[in-house]
Amino acid sequence: MTAESVQILHVSDTHLGYRQYGLIDREMDVYRVFDEVVEIALRERVDAVVHSGDFFDSTRPPPQAIHYAIRSLRRLSQAGIPFIVVPGDHDLPRRRMLPPLLIIEDVVDTVAVIGLRGPEHRLVRTRSGAELLVAGVRNEKGLGARQRLLDHLARIPSSSGKPSVLILHQTLHEIAPDYELELGDLPKGYSYYALGHIHLYRRFVIGDSVAVYPGSTEALRVDEALAQPQRYVAMAEVGKSRTISADRIALETVRPQIVEEIEFSSMESLRSVLVKLRDRLARYPDDRKPLLHLTVSNVPRSAKTSVYKMVESIVSRHVLSYRLRIDTVEAKLPPSIQKASSTIRLEELLKDVLRDEKLAHLAMKLVDVLGSDPQSHAEAEAIRLIEEVFGLKGRR
Repeated sequence: MTAESVQILHVSDTHLGYRQYGLIDREMDVYRVFDEVVEIALRERVDAVVHSGDFFDSTRPPPQAIHYAIRSLRRLSQAGIPFIVVPGDHDLPRRRMLPPLLIIEDVVDTVAVIGLRGPEHRLVRTRSGAELLVAGVRNEKGLGARQRLLDHLARIPSSSGKPSVLILHQTLHEIAPDYELELGDLPKGYSYYALGHIHLYRRFVIGDSVAVYPGSTEALRVDEALAQPQRYVAMAEVGKSRTISADRIALETVRPQIVEEIEFSSMESLRSVLVKLRDRLARYPDDRKPLLHLTVSNVPRSAKTSVYKMVESIVSRHVLSYRLRIDTVEAKLPPSIQKASSTIRLEELLKDVLRDEKLAHLAMKLVDVLGSDPQSHAEAEAIRLIEEVFGLKGRR
């Protein structure tokens, strides 16, 4: 490091309080990996930590999320390391409520929440004593979001004689078709652009500087686990209006997630594949049992229950949890049976009896689920269908 440079650790989308699949172990995973982020900051003796939004998963985080956040951030505070955060969409209440990030800011004196009420910039004294200009604005989304952001960015200073960071929680056009900003919209002259909202690591060059999405600290959906099993934080040394160096650091405490697809041909071949999968899963220590996302395709409807039971008996003891999807196919029936069955239109009968097309459609789905699945899977899937149709999700 040079005398005029500042070393920052950039983290994003920690989603503290998130409980994937309702598992308390997954919620604890989120806290554990945030503790690792703090450990990295302390070990590398960074000058500041920058968080680009979605610190919490909800505007009403559980008490333990606030507890773990304060505990971890106080460790940074004791080391003199400031923590600067811009609110993401998950941090922003829809109604007039106190954003939980402000509670953290009140309790931990080295935490700074910027951009909550509009574009904001301020000088922050870092651990080394050097000053860092930080600027940012809260997440904007919905109708008119792009224009509001352009107006906000026009009010933020475009250059500085000091090391500087612009923090945003938005999607760029260069990342996804559903976007709010383009790379060219970002004001020039910042030493580093700390971006959040995208859960995968991405890096762009803007003149002599870089713009980085470090990605979420945990894979929160199966597509994220498939696209990028490894999770990261970003480390950068910044000088006046330029990025001197930038790298990423792999997080080691992330829960492994295995995504597998098996094409069914027979119960015997399925057993053989599952045994090999079990042997792979058994290599993980008990405190790092993976999540398994398993799809079995081309399964005859008559074999669906047997597949559920086989997966449960072979792999369940070696994973924290598994999510099983079975794609069924209709068995080929003799022509005489096909002709007879084709004359029976159950859904039409249900419509006549129930006198409600939506209820008839739901009843058909329930008949299919309850008639094919083991009881535990069937009940969960039936409840999900009923909640979805009647808008009851989250009311139980």
